[in-house]
Amino acid sequence: MRDREAGGAWLATNQNPPRASVVLNRHEQFAEPTGGYTSRGTLPLAAVTGAPTGPEHPATRAYNLVSADASGVTFTRWDGTAVQTQALPPGVHMITHEGPDVASVPRELRWLPEFRRAERPSGSLGSGSWGDWLAILRTSSSLPTDDPEALFRSDVIDGHHYASLSVSLLALADDDVWLRHARLDEPGHLEGTLDWQ
Repeated sequence: MRDREAGGAWLATNQNPPRASVVLNRHEQFAEPTGGYTSRGTLPLAAVTGAPTGPEHPATRAYNLVSADASGVTFTRWDGTAVQTQALPPGVHMITHEGPDVASVPRELRWLPEFRRAERPSGSLGSGSWGDWLAILRTSSSLPTDDPEALFRSDVIDGHHYASLSVSLLALADDDVWLRHARLDEPGHLEGTLDWQ
């Protein structure tokens, strides 16, 4: 998914070898580096192509980066102090600004158990096995976008407006990557049949 402002991507995939990576915002604000910030959009592109991980103190705003390949999933955070990377154990995880599986985050407390109880998707995105997870997303989208438990958000943070405008499904196997993306008809609301691309 291309970043039209700075030429990077917020989500990137690679077919050979199969890899996927997505960059997410964090809340921390810190002094702008000399020369200005660089785009975080280069991070997922570097991750899926196997490029070097970058400097110990990036010249970007704070971020969370989730990267997956056949060996597993890694979570990397840059909070303005240090870059920290950890491998996530097999299983179902939820990642927000605060990081993976933070029980004090209301939306994680509410919805992570639902995803863990649901039938786990298997096979390609067209196999129909994603029905349980999509049903959870549809149920969650009935909440107002400013509800602490809402998965689809509309927040103003430090003067910037962030809103859920789309939903993406991604599946990674040993020999392939499947990605489907759909824009929401209305920010924060997942209703009816989505036009997957």
